[in-house]
Amino acid sequence: MLIATWRAVLREAGGRLSAGEAALVWFGSNLARYLPGTGWQVGVMGIMARERGVGVAVSTTASIVVTVASTLTGLLVCVAGLAALAATRPAIGSRAMMLAALGALALLASPFLLPRMARMASRITGRDIRLPSVSGRAVAVAAVGTTFAWLSYGVAFWLLARAVLPPGAMPGLLACIALYTFSYLAGWFNPMPAGIGVSEPVIILLAPQLGIASTSEATVLALFVRAWRTVMEMGPSLMAVAMASMSGRSRQERNSNS
Repeated sequence: MLIATWRAVLREAGGRLSAGEAALVWFGSNLARYLPGTGWQVGVMGIMARERGVGVAVSTTASIVVTVASTLTGLLVCVAGLAALAATRPAIGSRAMMLAALGALALLASPFLLPRMARMASRITGRDIRLPSVSGRAVAVAAVGTTFAWLSYGVAFWLLARAVLPPGAMPGLLACIALYTFSYLAGWFNPMPAGIGVSEPVIILLAPQLGIASTSEATVLALFVRAWRTVMEMGPSLMAVAMASMSGRSRQERNSNS
């Protein structure tokens, strides 16, 4: 879903990649998340997309739109889940609704804010940074796609929790969606590679408060999630890098023969 979303936003920005090429770029750049710091993935996506005939400005715009939309929709999904739990936690509900309103306003304003952010970056860096215009349709596609992805992540975490926790444990679906989304976002914007050492404490600290698991059970669950997530991210990414390398060598051979 995330690959299809990025590809659709890329098309709205004026770039074209086949489904296979988009998957290679997405998975290949995903390895950059395991480097210290933030923002590496967007840069690697730009390089890999340029090798396939898509301008860096276009691919960067698509990546930024999806990243901004994913951040805001992740916030909305998280606080909506907490708001739904407000019957037992009234204090959480009012804060959640306020954050949801702010997130919705930011999402609606993003088509107008992104060009201004580019101009600000140009003034700061002294370089001419021009992002293609972002249509409302591109933002809508990014919002719908990333929302579906967050909900899918949350449901997967809920199923995993039911499998890992002791028999009889009944973690709530909404609580699991909110917790996993929040833990992912917390690790996403941390300089630690792939959020390692950040997402796990969030799960351990908040799972008991949301009635998902005890502290000891949440510790096991958090470690299991980290191991499984790493395998599921690294496996396809390493395959994509190998396929991209083979494709590059084939292009070089064809060019040398011609």
